[in-house]
Amino acid sequence: MRKYSYLMPFVAMFMVGCQSIGSVSSETVSVKQLRVNETILAYVEQGNGAPVVFVHGASLDWRAWDGLRGDIAASHRFVSMSRRYHHPNTWTDEGQNYTFDQQIEDVAGFIKRLNVGKVHLVGNSYSGRLVGFLAVKYPEILRSVVLGEPSLAAPSTAEGKAATAAYAKELAQASAVAKAGDNKQAAILVANAVLGDPDGFKKMSPIRQQRWLDNAITMAPMFAGRPSAPVSCEQLKNLKVPVMVVRGERTRDSFVFGHDALLGCLPPSTVAAVIPGATHMWPADNPSGAAAAILSFVAKN
Repeated sequence: MRKYSYLMPFVAMFMVGCQSIGSVSSETVSVKQLRVNETILAYVEQGNGAPVVFVHGASLDWRAWDGLRGDIAASHRFVSMSRRYHHPNTWTDEGQNYTFDQQIEDVAGFIKRLNVGKVHLVGNSYSGRLVGFLAVKYPEILRSVVLGEPSLAAPSTAEGKAATAAYAKELAQASAVAKAGDNKQAAILVANAVLGDPDGFKKMSPIRQQRWLDNAITMAPMFAGRPSAPVSCEQLKNLKVPVMVVRGERTRDSFVFGHDALLGCLPPSTVAAVIPGATHMWPADNPSGAAAAILSFVAKN
């Protein structure tokens, strides 16, 4: 039986492999960098124990998970990375390598270059989908995977299809704005879309708004980037690593339908968690609840 958890509760250090060549501190934590696939990716880490690697979604960076850092680092090695093109990483081209396949290879390469063995891997939204694909392709580098609202499986009901189509229409509007050259407005529209609220961005705290806009420049290349070939329900059912699927209690209906559809594609041992009081942005809405759910899951794997 599937288990449900309703749990309450920058100059950087450049590294090649693990060789330090500089450092600085920001927001009470040192931001490090690792050379991966001909680019340099920023990350932070804290704590000791089994490594838990966090990957952020669209228009975000390593700070998306910072609210969980203290709770995770108390018993595990917390690692949160910034994907290619995201703050504070330096662009080495015009964004043409912002493809889904390249992002998968970057995260896999990052894990390998950390040289810490198998990791627990956590993602949400765009990165929830990303880590799902990575778990299919590179199970040998993972202890477990946490899939946050990843849109990996399409709902089959008429209601679910309608909800998904409404969400896709809002993203299409954001894509058109990005292609027209207004990355900032596109980022705002994406925030509103994922939150299911036309005033969603306005309701975010000033700090969260600023972090979101720090990554607005990624909108155009993200929407223009080549998608990966679809992963099938059969591939997901045959995943070789333990899986937890997470959603926010107050997330928009398209993600709820997608969450339920995904559970139908995954092994019976899959754990499902709902983060109390949270939207699609559950790591920021309820970081203590999110950390508790993740810790409960990884402790068993």
